[in-house]
Amino acid sequence: MNVIKLFKTGHKYMTVCSTDKSLASSFPEIKIIFYIKMANRYLPPLIIALFIWQFYMHANIITTVITAIFAFSLPVQGILWLGKRASLPLPLNLLPWYIETQQKLVQLGVLAKKSVEKETIDLMHFMQLYQISAHHLDDEYPTRHDS
Repeated sequence: MNVIKLFKTGHKYMTVCSTDKSLASSFPEIKIIFYIKMANRYLPPLIIALFIWQFYMHANIITTVITAIFAFSLPVQGILWLGKRASLPLPLNLLPWYIETQQKLVQLGVLAKKSVEKETIDLMHFMQLYQISAHHLDDEYPTRHDS
């Protein structure tokens, strides 16, 4: 898979993935997404502080640059991992829930019959269906997280 396509898929999966705490034990990507968002918030000031420290302490510039590159690469690595994870097939224990929920949404008219016929169901499709079902099947999903 192309790295750019993997990055785009990971970024899309990051926006689609639910932050519902009931899913956190089964899906490690929820914690990874939290860490990526936290890194995007706190790494730039940390890197600036690192360069200021290097300037005043006369530390080796090469070490500072390598540390900064590594720190900036951590969120990118997380997004690439999410892209790889999004294309993994859905685990067999979640397949009955997926099919049942999909049939309910087709009966309600939320999903079209044509969109149901897929050969492979991956985690991206699962999270998209979970988001749709959280909005339309409120009695089965008491906690909604619109993030």
